[in-house]
Amino acid sequence: AHEVVFNGIKADQTPTEMHYFVDASNGRILNKWDSVQTAKPGPGTGGACSGATAAVGTGKSLTEGDVVVNTTKCGTTYQMVDMTRGGGATHNMAMKTTGMGSVFTSSTNIWGNNLLSDSQTVAADAHYGVATTWDYFKTVHNRSGIANDGQGAVSRVHYGRNYQNAFWSDSCFCMTFGDGDNGATILPLVAIDVAGHEMSHGVTSRSANLIYSGESGGLNEATSDIFGTKIGRAHV
Repeated sequence: AHEVVFNGIKADQTPTEMHYFVDASNGRILNKWDSVQTAKPGPGTGGACSGATAAVGTGKSLTEGDVVVNTTKCGTTYQMVDMTRGGGATHNMAMKTTGMGSVFTSSTNIWGNNLLSDSQTVAADAHYGVATTWDYFKTVHNRSGIANDGQGAVSRVHYGRNYQNAFWSDSCFCMTFGDGDNGATILPLVAIDVAGHEMSHGVTSRSANLIYSGESGGLNEATSDIFGTKIGRAHV
């Protein structure tokens, strides 16, 4: 059999990295799965600089109100990079679907305004949610980050246009959050249980070899649902 990998973008803007196993004698597809793992409602740190120092700011989030966010001070500018959790960073995709976007920066270390009118608001949600998930795995399971190597991952927000989903991707070691339809019927998918769900996909990919297909894919998705719920409830 041959393994064939297909990369592309689905109609709903979700990237896909399909792995097909094709019978060499008759061309029949024996198995397939997607390494991009999604959740509908229900690498590199980026932005590093010489002489950076850890800082503590205020995130004026959409779903959690005002929260503490760990950031980095780089000269006179603050970056949404969490030096206390392996350099995990939150990036602005600015409605694009390719690339890694750019790390959020601020002159004040205050992020957002609790409203969708400020692009940094949902970044505060994602950054805080991933930090909370990191702390859960560290405290409850003694796991240091997604790969248990102390390294943070990138969170990408404002992905695509009216993208109503969120996903984990192994290829970029990143979590990605869509804006929904900006609150008309679906809010941005940055609630804390969504962050917990997507980061847990990363943990599963680095620990359990549950390919995203069939029964193993069901277990993969269920595990993220369970952890996302536990993290959300523990936070409350």
